[in-house]
Amino acid sequence: MAEQTSIHVVNQAVADPSTVGLASFGIALFTLSFLNAGLIGPKAVGVIIPLALITGLVHFFACLNGFKKNELFTGLVFGIYGMFWVVYGLINLGVALRIYELDVNTLLVFLVAYTIFTVYVLAASFVTNKAVILTLILLLAVFVLLDLGLAGNPALVKLAGYVGMVYGLLALYISAAGLLGALYGRSVLPVGPIAR
Repeated sequence: MAEQTSIHVVNQAVADPSTVGLASFGIALFTLSFLNAGLIGPKAVGVIIPLALITGLVHFFACLNGFKKNELFTGLVFGIYGMFWVVYGLINLGVALRIYELDVNTLLVFLVAYTIFTVYVLAASFVTNKAVILTLILLLAVFVLLDLGLAGNPALVKLAGYVGMVYGLLALYISAAGLLGALYGRSVLPVGPIAR
């Protein structure tokens, strides 16, 4: 008698990873923006460093689940911005522990690279929804202001802080829209879908 082989396909549903990714990004940038705006002092790194590193970790899992859902935009965005948070956290940790000194010019190059990345992520977002588009416009503004601030106009770093606070709140709004929409089975908070 021939041996029979059975294959069982298990449907592993994955929730929308952008909901957790946006929540972590919103909380991290909102908090960091208070430092950039000069509203909290340098001792804030005791919160900023672990927050940046954990945000990077959360983004890593959002990235993996984005790719698992075959969502290139979600996977790429949270993977690359997650890398930002980990690098940012390690930079500040190394400086705080006096392992090395911060080279502002190299930091500027790093931020310019993320500005370029944000430009093409923004271009790709035009097929998502109005809230995501606005969020990425604000994030691009944060990076441009930080670039110009590090290039010689420190007042723009402070302005980047205030723009970052608005970004953080908007990212939390989109995350809340995703959570409430999933739980209630309908749109609760509008995000402005794009007509296709």
